[in-house]
Amino acid sequence: MTYMKHAEPVSIILPTYNRADKLGDAIGSVLAQNYETFELLVIDDGSTDQTETLINSYEDKRVRYYRMEKNSGQSKARNVGMQMAKYDYLAFEDSDDMWRQGKLEAQMDTMLHADPDIGMVYHKFRYDLGDGRGMTLPDEKIPADRKSGDIYAQLLWDNMVGMPTMLLKRECVDEVGGLDESLKCLEDYDFALRVAKKYKAIFLDEIYLDARYSISGVSGGDTGQYLIASCMLLAKYKADYLATDTFNHRVGIILRDAEKLGITEVIVKLLEKVLQL
Repeated sequence: MTYMKHAEPVSIILPTYNRADKLGDAIGSVLAQNYETFELLVIDDGSTDQTETLINSYEDKRVRYYRMEKNSGQSKARNVGMQMAKYDYLAFEDSDDMWRQGKLEAQMDTMLHADPDIGMVYHKFRYDLGDGRGMTLPDEKIPADRKSGDIYAQLLWDNMVGMPTMLLKRECVDEVGGLDESLKCLEDYDFALRVAKKYKAIFLDEIYLDARYSISGVSGGDTGQYLIASCMLLAKYKADYLATDTFNHRVGIILRDAEKLGITEVIVKLLEKVLQL
């Protein structure tokens, strides 16, 4: 696949907060892509480190910088980036991730040759857990035909689409809306569910992203908040979970994780409340 400079342009949204020490590598992995027609929107969520100085050091006009007045969270920053985006195709990166070469080219080639009902192209990624440990997602055990096409039921079973792996048509965001800023965790899972419910997807069985686990970054999160968000999503999509026979599976996962934290009673009461049991 070879693209000329006038290929279909992409808006890439990269939110960041106090990650100047890693942000340069993330940006560099985007600028090194052989698909060159894009804008990189770096949305600074009120950083107090050297983020702005770093961004100002780039002479590449494809890099656009926007600094938010105060820290408002990952979802708000991504939504601001999507609102600022100039182009009809959207891609995403986290400030501690690394795109592998060929990612954008492969996704755009697939998207531009896909049927009109395809709204998303996503791919496999490697998740670095530190200490030499890692895992590859989505799970290899998931059948290939469950990863492409109508993937909504499979997503209800368990999330397999990382936000930085997505390439979307702009119309998807216009149709389903942006990220839910009220969610403290799993806002990307909720977003993927809303996209998959209305649009079909294509999965690329190739690792195009290296993601890092970080307590200070988005991935680390708070396990308690994760479980609260899981309960909220279970209530939000209750009818669909029941219709696809995935409800008990999700409840089981929530209760398993709650038991590990020793907060089973608290989570059971929350489930009873949000599910109106």
